[in-house]
Amino acid sequence: MIELWCIKPTERLELVVEGQVTWEGKRYQAPRKIQATIVTKQGNQKYYTVEEGDTVQFKWKGKELFRGTVFSRIPRDNTLFFEAFDMLTYLVRNQDVYVFSNQRADQIVHRICNDFQIPKGTIANTGSVLKSLVITQDTSLYDIILKALKQTRSNNGRNFQLYSSGGKLGLRAWPDPSEVWVIEKGVNLISYEYSTSIEETATRVKLKMQKDDKTYTATARDNAGANKFGVLQYTENVSDDLNQAQLQRRADNKQKELKGVKKKLSGVQAVGIPDVTSGLPVRIVIKDVNINKNYWVDSDSHTFQGSTHKMTLDLVETNKIPEVS
Repeated sequence: MIELWCIKPTERLELVVEGQVTWEGKRYQAPRKIQATIVTKQGNQKYYTVEEGDTVQFKWKGKELFRGTVFSRIPRDNTLFFEAFDMLTYLVRNQDVYVFSNQRADQIVHRICNDFQIPKGTIANTGSVLKSLVITQDTSLYDIILKALKQTRSNNGRNFQLYSSGGKLGLRAWPDPSEVWVIEKGVNLISYEYSTSIEETATRVKLKMQKDDKTYTATARDNAGANKFGVLQYTENVSDDLNQAQLQRRADNKQKELKGVKKKLSGVQAVGIPDVTSGLPVRIVIKDVNINKNYWVDSDSHTFQGSTHKMTLDLVETNKIPEVS
């Protein structure tokens, strides 16, 4: 079931796995990685090993799930533990400054990959020309591209995802399939953690903004929530240049976001599905707590051992691009 290979320029060397292989990633936290322990010696028999910089390929049931570079090793008696990362690691580990004018996000990706010799796969046309993107302080390449993708989403409403496949970096429209995998208690769900809280709830939102030596305020209320939970006020000083109507809309939207009891579903352990990775939607059905809805996978950790595949997922309700400093 498990295949682990070291890919050299002129040959492929099969590695002998001891125990399990872990394959994991996190939404908007490049890159994906694998961790594995391989057998290097058994009696007088020696087996192939890996070194930093080697390319490793991981397959499950004949399908490639990962290809990346070995970054760290821990040699032990007759075994070797190693950790490898896919191509997106080079976006995280490198920083630079850039000035882009009248460029699409995909053109920015092409430029950065060329500058840092990162192999490219399919780079989708993002469709929106960004008037200006100026990076004056050393910033990770990943955060630079994330800024460009966030501006693109603001311009045309389209969301794009960086990914690594076959040892090459790609950019695609964010997958939002019409059919999603279902994880259901009593079928393929093994365990989960579910909690509810009003720790982050607000029943009143108050925004303040300084402009032209005047203070503008906007307030939004959840009267039903206040009657039930009491007054829980969220206050924010807004630095953007908004008019009064825009400030009020922002307050109204913030109140909707912070309204009601917050429900958290995490640590979802289920029978493994290789296609379920961070950034993709899944349907969760847990009748005990009245859950039957789609979530986005925020982080995933898949473990493979022998013929067994399990996965642990953390989930979020919306797929928002995070703020980039």
